[in-house]
Amino acid sequence: MEGTLEGFKMSFIKTFVSRVEGIPCQIGVMTYERHAPMPAERAHSDIEFYGYTETDYVVLDRRGRPAPWLQEKLKDDDYIVQEIIDEMETPPCDY
Repeated sequence: MEGTLEGFKMSFIKTFVSRVEGIPCQIGVMTYERHAPMPAERAHSDIEFYGYTETDYVVLDRRGRPAPWLQEKLKDDDYIVQEIIDEMETPPCDY
């Protein structure tokens, strides 16, 4: 899946439908890395102890084009990050 932004071609590992401020859109996930929790004796911080997720994404319009005006409306993207985690961790349906 691909989109363009200012002449740059972007590839997404996954896209899915979402909403920003009630406006229907898509989220294009560019990178996703899940770091599992570490045992207390090996963790250097509480973040490593509990585990964390790193992800980069772009808000797209319903046609799959980058929508920077819509991304600017995001004040808190915690729910988008949680949606990404849910989408990436859900096993694919094989039927």
